[in-house]
Amino acid sequence: MRRFKAPWMVSLAGSGLFLLASMPALAADGTALYETSCAKCHGSDGLAGTPVGKAMKVPSLVDPRWAADDSADALIAAFHENAKHKPVASKVTDDDLRAIAVHIRTLASKK
Repeated sequence: MRRFKAPWMVSLAGSGLFLLASMPALAADGTALYETSCAKCHGSDGLAGTPVGKAMKVPSLVDPRWAADDSADALIAAFHENAKHKPVASKVTDDDLRAIAVHIRTLASKK
């Protein structure tokens, strides 16, 4: 599922000010994106206990470093640096990865 990528405009009632921004990825989208793009290897629980995850020696995402507030930037960097992500890289944007990071943060915080 691809989200609308064009900028949108929000009027601040009565002020005459406008805020121009790209549409943010929603947390709910992060869960759905994780399930379609990451769970096959990392598992729905993030523990990487799937057959594919075990065969490829995929790391668990249930790690305190992914629960940190700056985890989205770290996740994006790790994703792009890992050659095993090449099949998925063309299917997700950095905005998608930021939304996925929100979901991973919830998995990691349950550890």
